[in-house]
This record gives sequence, C-alpha cells and structure tokens, in this order.
Amino acid sequence: MFRAKLIENKRYYKLRVKQMSLMFLLLIPGSIVLFVYKTPPIWIAIPALVLYIGTIILMVRNQKKICSVAGNKLIEMDIDEIRIKSKKGIEEKIKLNNIEKIILKDQYSMPQETMKEVGQELTGKIKQNYIIINQDNEARRFDFEFDSYYMINQLNNLIKSWQTKEYNIEKIS
Repeated sequence: MFRAKLIENKRYYKLRVKQMSLMFLLLIPGSIVLFVYKTPPIWIAIPALVLYIGTIILMVRNQKKICSVAGNKLIEMDIDEIRIKSKKGIEEKIKLNNIEKIILKDQYSMPQETMKEVGQELTGKIKQNYIIINQDNEARRFDFEFDSYYMINQLNNLIKSWQTKEYNIEKIS
C-alpha cells in the first residue's frame, strides 16, 4: 500500500520555494560575516543579528502557511482503489476498475534531493509528484509529497502491480 500527504492547493509549491529562499538568506550572509570576521565588530554583529532573527520569524510564518495550505489529507493507493483520507476518516474512494486511464510520471522522487534540484526549485522549476485519473471524460490530478524513500519504492511496486492487472496506464515525463 502506498500512502503520502495530499497537496490540495498549488500555492504549496510557491511557499516551499519561498521557504528555501529564506533558508539561503539566513545562511549565506551569516556565513560571509563569520568568514570575513572571526569576531565581528558590534556595528556588523547587531544588524546581522536583527536580520537573522527577522528571517527566522519569516520562516516560522511561512512554515505555518505551508502547513495550512498543504491540508491534513492523505492519499492511499493499493492495487484496487485510491482513497482520500482525512482526520475524520475516508472521504473518497475511487475504484480503479471504473477508471478509463491512469496517467503517471516516468519517474517519482523526493523533492530537493540534489543540489541541482535545489537550484532548479529556486529558479522556479518545481518538482511535483502527481497522478492523473481519467474517469467519465474528466481528468483529476492528485498531487502528493513523499515522506520517505520507502514510499517511493511502494509506489513503484504498486505501478508494476497495476500493469500486471492491465489497467490503462500512460506515462509522461
């Protein structure tokens, strides 16, 4: 069984990039000051400390926005169905034998896995993991975020199971 956090609002991706930008804003100036001055003078230390504290406050606020935008729902998939779960229980069930087509990405991975991907996210090329379900001539996209490499393996195994059951699967890059 595959389980992941369901991303319900596309603003989540923009907030994630903002969070990463704030982390770099926090690290780079502080590193430069400490590299140039082993013990920085007070006229540099005080503004640097104010910038540091201000950035931390912005990061905390942004993280709260990320949590509220991401929602509290999970997506669960197994060989026969897809379920959307919340704290109240199962909100929706989609039987896969009633689906016209399942559209999958060629490759799923963790976001911000390499430095190259971090750079791409900072420039606006955001890595998204999703599955698209075509049912009754209507396409529904479910975005999700992995919490572990184990879940990536679970999804890949599930996709193989779907292929053996001969569901109509299309892969896109």
